[in-house]
Amino acid sequence: MILIAFMLTLIYLLSPLTYIIPLNVYSFKIHLLFLSKSPLLWSKIYSILGSVNACAREPLSSLLLYTPEEYWGEAAEILNIAPPRYYVDTVTVLMLINASEWKYVKEAIILYKKGIVPFKPSSQPLIEEYVKPLPISGEEPILDWRYMVYIFTYRLICNMSNALDTAKYLCLYVHNYMTYDIAYWHRRSPKVLIELRRGTCTNFSILYVAMCRSIGIPARLVRDNSISRMTHAWSEVYIEGCGWIHVDPTVGCFNCSSYYMEKWGFPFHIVKAYNPIRGWIDVTPSYVPDYGTVIGEVLVGDKPTYGVNVEVYYPGNEDRPLLELKTNATGLFSFTAAEGRYLLKIYYQSIFKIIEIEVKAGGTVRIKVNLG
Repeated sequence: MILIAFMLTLIYLLSPLTYIIPLNVYSFKIHLLFLSKSPLLWSKIYSILGSVNACAREPLSSLLLYTPEEYWGEAAEILNIAPPRYYVDTVTVLMLINASEWKYVKEAIILYKKGIVPFKPSSQPLIEEYVKPLPISGEEPILDWRYMVYIFTYRLICNMSNALDTAKYLCLYVHNYMTYDIAYWHRRSPKVLIELRRGTCTNFSILYVAMCRSIGIPARLVRDNSISRMTHAWSEVYIEGCGWIHVDPTVGCFNCSSYYMEKWGFPFHIVKAYNPIRGWIDVTPSYVPDYGTVIGEVLVGDKPTYGVNVEVYYPGNEDRPLLELKTNATGLFSFTAAEGRYLLKIYYQSIFKIIEIEVKAGGTVRIKVNLG
């Protein structure tokens, strides 16, 4: 009896191969799909898997494993129009959302393949610097996230035509979608964050910026470099007629740049935004009411010199610079900062000099440094 039971079990476990072998692709996931369903459905599973590209069969099997039978046909239709290189990304999104929203994913794939996005800024520099680039924080792994984020985001905003309302809605969506978890502070790609749904403020902002860029809204990550122990990151979006607007998906607030001082009692000293093309950009005046301006000129051998490195530190806290700059073609550099004292480390090749300056609110500090 034991032997008979063993033989019957073995026959059952191997019988899906009669369907799998003709598919010209075998994987444990496909085999598991057959075994997890009634043998009465095996012919339908075979038909569904056979209707898609061979490379799509394994990803599709993962989806069918957890999808009600009535949606199997729609899943196959979507995989048939998805770009082959994005089969896995497509299935990942379909598994994360409600099947009732799959029709929007299908629509998004068609639009993506045509290069159509819901919004398009009038400024080409904005597109080149804050819509097209993949880097967001300058620290996260650079994966090709645009397709996956686009089809994930499109379903949320496909009926919206106002960029301001869309940006605000996505802020609240990310705020509710993500869970703040200090254990996941490492910078991650937006693709990973869509699945992970956890992180700290920088990861909240990375996902938000990616979602905005994917649909054509210029967006960038912003970070304070304050002197206190508390640091924070948030986002900004560019809206035609409004300029750059503060967005904090971690907190869930939109267009409230004074929030940190009013709610947290947290003063900033230097605030910067990340431009994937030009690096960190000083945006302190948008967040610091008592800021002053520093304008410097650096000479090397009595000649204004391009590319001299200027690092800004707070005295007594020189582990990391608050801001890093380079002189322009005329040897000039400038930045804004909250009222207070700062150290400037200026160096070019093997020449090095440190100077201390004091910034006054509303004032301008002008310095001229000759490195010899």
